[in-house]
Amino acid sequence: MLRDRTAAGPPGSASQAGRLKRVLSDLAPVPRAPAGAAQAILTAVMDVLRADGGALVLMDPQTSLFTTGAVSQLPPASCHPFFRFETDSESDRSFRRLAATGRGAVALSRDGTDDGYADSVMRPHGFADELRVVCRDAGTAWAALSLWRRSSQEAFTAGEEAALDAVAGTIGVVIREVVVASIGAAANPGTRHVVVLDGDDVIESSDRSAEDLPQLTEPDLAVYRHLDHLKELARREPAFSTVIGMSDGRWLAAHGAPLGPGRVAIVLTSATPADLFGVVVAGAGLTPREVEVTRLICRGHSDAEIAGLLTISPHTVHDHVRSVRAKLGVRTRAEVAAKVFAERYFDGFLSTAALDHAPRA
Repeated sequence: MLRDRTAAGPPGSASQAGRLKRVLSDLAPVPRAPAGAAQAILTAVMDVLRADGGALVLMDPQTSLFTTGAVSQLPPASCHPFFRFETDSESDRSFRRLAATGRGAVALSRDGTDDGYADSVMRPHGFADELRVVCRDAGTAWAALSLWRRSSQEAFTAGEEAALDAVAGTIGVVIREVVVASIGAAANPGTRHVVVLDGDDVIESSDRSAEDLPQLTEPDLAVYRHLDHLKELARREPAFSTVIGMSDGRWLAAHGAPLGPGRVAIVLTSATPADLFGVVVAGAGLTPREVEVTRLICRGHSDAEIAGLLTISPHTVHDHVRSVRAKLGVRTRAEVAAKVFAERYFDGFLSTAALDHAPRA
C-alpha cells in the first residue's frame, strides 16, 4: 500500500522544479532525433522526481496521436494495455483529454478517479502510483509524460505535481524544437513495407518491417513500442492514418487498410509533406485559421478565392497571409509553399534521385 504524504510536499520539493529547470536547460540546445531527446528528458525527470519507471510520448499537435517516445524501467507487457487505455478511454486523466482540457499535472493517488487504469496497466506489474502531465508550447500539446512508482514507495505529492507542472512548458518547447528540426532534415524517400494483422497477431511482415518495428522479432524488447500503438489504432479504426518517428530521425506515415473480418494491413512509407503538414504549421505557431489559409495558399488559391471559401473578407485574408509569412519567415506566397513542402524534401530527393543528363545517342 502506498504511503500518502500530501501536506506541503516532501522536504526540498520546492527545489525540485529548480533542479528540473537546470537539467532541462542543459539538454535544450543539444540536437537529437526526437526519440533520443525524449529519452534524455525522461531520464533526467525520473532522477529528480524519484520515479521507478516512466514514459515520455510525443504527440501529433493536430491529432493528439502518439508519434514516438521513450520508456524506462517499464515492463514491455504494460505497453499494450497502456496504449489501449489511451486509445479507448474517455477518462479525464487520459492524455487526449488532458490535452483538450488544459489540465495540469495529476497524480493517480491524489485524483481519486477510478477509470480502471491502475488495475489494467500498473498493478499487475507491481506499480501503484502515477504522475502524468501534458507538455505544451503556446497551448499546443507536443508530448505527454508518465512517471510510475512501485507499491513499496511513497505516493506522489502535491509538491511534486507542482514541480512537474512548472517544467511541463519547458519540455514542450524542447520537444517542439527537436521535432521541427528533424522534419527539416533530409528525408529518406525509399521506405515502404507492410505489416498484416489478424486481430492482435502479426501474420505477415517483411525484413524491413522488422528493422523499423524491432518488436516483431524481439517481442520482449523494452523500448518505445510502435507496433503496440499501431495495433490499437487498427483495432479501433482499421482505416487509420498517422505518422511515427523512428529512432534514427526518419518520419514514416502509417496507413491502415481493412482486408476482411479482423484483418488489417498497415502500410508504412516515408512521410510526405502532406503527411507532416500539421506538425510543420503547428511548429511555426500558426493559429487554426492561419492553418486553413496556408492549406489554401499551397493549393494555389488567391486571396479573393480564399475569402470566398472561408466566408471572410479579403482584408481579413490579407492579414492572415501576412501573419503566416511572418511566422514562417518568408516574404512571398510562393515561399510559403516552399517552406511548408519543397524546402524540407528537395535536398533528400536530389540525394537519392537517379538523374541522367547524358545526350541521347
